[in-house]
Amino acid sequence: MSITTRAAPRSGPDAMAWIGNGAGHLALGSECALFEDSDDFLLSPDPFGFGFYLVELAQRGVQGIDLVRLIRKRCPAGVIALSDGSEDAFVPALEAGADMVLDRAAPAPHLAAAVAAVRRRLQRQPAPAQALQGWRLLDAEAVLQAPDGTRIPLSESDMVIMGCLATAKDRRTDRRTLVESLWGPGASAMDNALHATVYRLRKRIEQAGQPVVPVHAVARIGYEFRAPLSRG
Repeated sequence: MSITTRAAPRSGPDAMAWIGNGAGHLALGSECALFEDSDDFLLSPDPFGFGFYLVELAQRGVQGIDLVRLIRKRCPAGVIALSDGSEDAFVPALEAGADMVLDRAAPAPHLAAAVAAVRRRLQRQPAPAQALQGWRLLDAEAVLQAPDGTRIPLSESDMVIMGCLATAKDRRTDRRTLVESLWGPGASAMDNALHATVYRLRKRIEQAGQPVVPVHAVARIGYEFRAPLSRG
């Protein structure tokens, strides 16, 4: 196994891992360990012990999108996906769990600012005990109540989406069900409209001061609510 870093690789909440063969890690200082590819990373002593990950989507070994998904399943660290400029990777990287997608050739100041922005968001996450209280969908008031008690007013389309998620098995709903619930039976070719509608719901939750938005896309299926959710 060969690992090239500016300093000896070390894990920890303040340490970062750059996975790929780019030189952008040098702009992030000695706290950033460079792993030449996904194999070097996954075979390292503590691959999921870092506090932040920068993943080049063009990878040898495990593909970048799959690597982002694997990191997100194993730890709550910040993840920035680094693309080669292809727009095709933007949505899949976010759906896989990346917090942000940047061009791998982005200037060093842009990269450092992006890392700082994601870290600020992570620092605002609720305590675990608070998160266990779950979310509540209040139909009569058209409100989504966050675990910290914040009340988020919902639009009519927001309520339709949240109603589908609240009643679905495992809080997961397919695209067809959502499209027909929003625009009626027989509606078709509405994927872009559905994506825009869900985006507005996610933005509404985020703008209410919630660092974690539990509405997520599920590849080839639809959307799910990844948190405890009650209705009443």
